[in-house]
Amino acid sequence: MRVIPQAFQDELDSGASTLCWCWKIIRKDGVILGFTEHDSDLIFDGLTWSAGAGLIPGAIESAIGFAADTTMAAGALLQSGLSADDIDRGVYNQAAIEIWRVDWQETALRIGIWSGEIGDIKRGEHDFEAEIAGPARKLNRTFGRVFSKRCDAELADKRCTKDVSSAPFLRTALVTAISGQTQFSVAPLNAPETDWFADGTLKWLSGQNVGQRHRIAQYYQEIGEDTFTLEGAPLKPVAIGDDLEIIAGCNKSVDHCVGKFSNILNFRGCPFMPGNDALIAGPAQG
Repeated sequence: MRVIPQAFQDELDSGASTLCWCWKIIRKDGVILGFTEHDSDLIFDGLTWSAGAGLIPGAIESAIGFAADTTMAAGALLQSGLSADDIDRGVYNQAAIEIWRVDWQETALRIGIWSGEIGDIKRGEHDFEAEIAGPARKLNRTFGRVFSKRCDAELADKRCTKDVSSAPFLRTALVTAISGQTQFSVAPLNAPETDWFADGTLKWLSGQNVGQRHRIAQYYQEIGEDTFTLEGAPLKPVAIGDDLEIIAGCNKSVDHCVGKFSNILNFRGCPFMPGNDALIAGPAQG
């Protein structure tokens, strides 16, 4: 049960117009940021709450039970601490967030309304939209292993251990043609197989998207060029001459692990695990 101080309750009952919303973001690296919808900065609780951050909160959906409370927050990318580079680097992933109702004339009169953490963040060139979920979201997380026929490790991680730092698994190339926001071509890479880089990753080494990584959705070879299709569009337009690093793809199957990477001793799947067909199978003659 939330206890509301009597002085603050009197403010609410009076219909006072001196109330505003404030948001506190506590990042995993220890950085704490405060924002307010008020037209000037507020200082309380040892923190400067920046005005004009352009944050627009959505309605918080709350219910009895174990369902996660969720809301959406939209805003503009300003010099108040929310930068595009920080969002791209993931420094706000799973950051804690608190929402407060504050009397801007007397900031000692305030009450915490809701708390949770930041989930998925989507951003454009000048704005962003963040999913905010309540504490019950943690109940939906998977802890430990999930057993499946396919491998649950990531290529080259500590569980996979495969070294992909040299050819034929790693190649560099220059963009030679652009077909759309997510599709471009490079000079022939002479890959061992026609789908060698499908499900792989690439990293931009130059251009407006330098440092960004993308998942490769499709890869195919044509006469005079190799074409890539990405799962999502880069934040900035790709330009001819942009340099990129490409890592071969793994589809998590035992066949790929054996034939493509010769890494079966580190395969982290259960390829012989019975499936649903075994559960419903009946006796068979012979």
